[in-house]
Amino acid sequence: MKKTILPLLAAGIALLGMTAPVYADVQQDEVVPYLTELIDFINQNYVGKIDSQKLIQAAMSGIVSTLDDYSVYYTPEEYAAVTRNTAKTVYTVEFGFELNRNGEFHIVEFENGQVRNDDGLRVRDRIESVNGVSTKGLSISEMKGLLVSTTSAPLELKVTRGDKELTIKAKVYPVAIKTISYGNYWSNIGISEENADKSIGYIKIDTFGEGTADEFRSAVAALRRDKKTKLILDLRGNTGGYVDQAISICNLIVPSGTIITTKDKAGNLQTYKSTLSEVPFKKTVVLVDDMTASASEIIASALQDSGAGVIVGEQTFGKGVMQSVVEFGDVGTVRLTMFEYFSRNGKKIDGVGIKPDYEVEDVMFVLEDDKPGSKRLKDALIFLGYPAGTENDMVKSIGKFQISEGLSATYKLNPETVSKLNLKIYEKQKKVDNILMQGYLICLR
Repeated sequence: MKKTILPLLAAGIALLGMTAPVYADVQQDEVVPYLTELIDFINQNYVGKIDSQKLIQAAMSGIVSTLDDYSVYYTPEEYAAVTRNTAKTVYTVEFGFELNRNGEFHIVEFENGQVRNDDGLRVRDRIESVNGVSTKGLSISEMKGLLVSTTSAPLELKVTRGDKELTIKAKVYPVAIKTISYGNYWSNIGISEENADKSIGYIKIDTFGEGTADEFRSAVAALRRDKKTKLILDLRGNTGGYVDQAISICNLIVPSGTIITTKDKAGNLQTYKSTLSEVPFKKTVVLVDDMTASASEIIASALQDSGAGVIVGEQTFGKGVMQSVVEFGDVGTVRLTMFEYFSRNGKKIDGVGIKPDYEVEDVMFVLEDDKPGSKRLKDALIFLGYPAGTENDMVKSIGKFQISEGLSATYKLNPETVSKLNLKIYEKQKKVDNILMQGYLICLR
């Protein structure tokens, strides 16, 4: 039978009480006879071997796939792989293997350099199956997936050693999964560590897994110990994950007030709020792109609507719906879209996305009528590595640039100087992370 699983994957944030199904457009007594008739017809006439469970799984997959792009049916094996990708800690074996030309997986080494381990495995053992799943025809990445588990239970390996077939319980060991990185950003924008602004910290969130909020809390604490007063938060390429983790992160960087409001099919509203009284950074710049989606958009919208963050980059993906995960016994698991969410200010996200405060293509290039002291000229000079703290600095830097390019040192912008500046900017943009560079420049303001 079906049951709801916590933590909810990719968008669910509340435990659902499952009730008898209600069909708005199609009645159950209209659907079941057709499915029953089809299965009876197959059983009576199909000449091949019939796997009843696969028939049921195919039916469930087909039904769910017609709903929207985010509702998904998973076989038990597929769902196990999904949960591994979002777990805080996974477990795996401590041996290496290789795939030979015959498509066979052999153990080639152990962590300690020995030829055997305490479980009874030996170098050159051929792995035939893992927990009952045959290794025949698997790719190396698929084999790695079989050897990773979300529990500490030993893996049952069937191996062949010479002419012997053995079943061995292989111990697994914990491996922490990191979803956040922080620290160095300057190397990606062509700035040396020495010249980088020491007040700016950087955190990148790759996905929202089980431990992401704890990782974020630790990263914020480390940056504050290092006297960082500004933050570049990189959400590019982050397509989502556990929404409860995004809500927890909002409580660490979004000032008190609404984070999001969700609405279910019946129109019931639920508001999730931040209780943060003081934000940790005086300025936060959020980097986004067209793959910033779902849980990432929750954080970006909350920072934008609260005024606590400036959004830089590209229009985000626009996934403003949430899914809850429901398990149907041994048949599989369904991730079903059950909520839509809206930003602090009531903005619709789904199918719309978040418009950046600064779109990358709107920033940087110099115009002939730009004057010393203008934001655009200042950004351009800093980007090219010239001092631009004051108007006087900018005038001197224009002259230095003109001299370096073999131009007349007029210390003023003219068509030839503007053309050379923009050419240099374009050439450098091709070599550096431009969105990150824009975020850095905005942090300096």
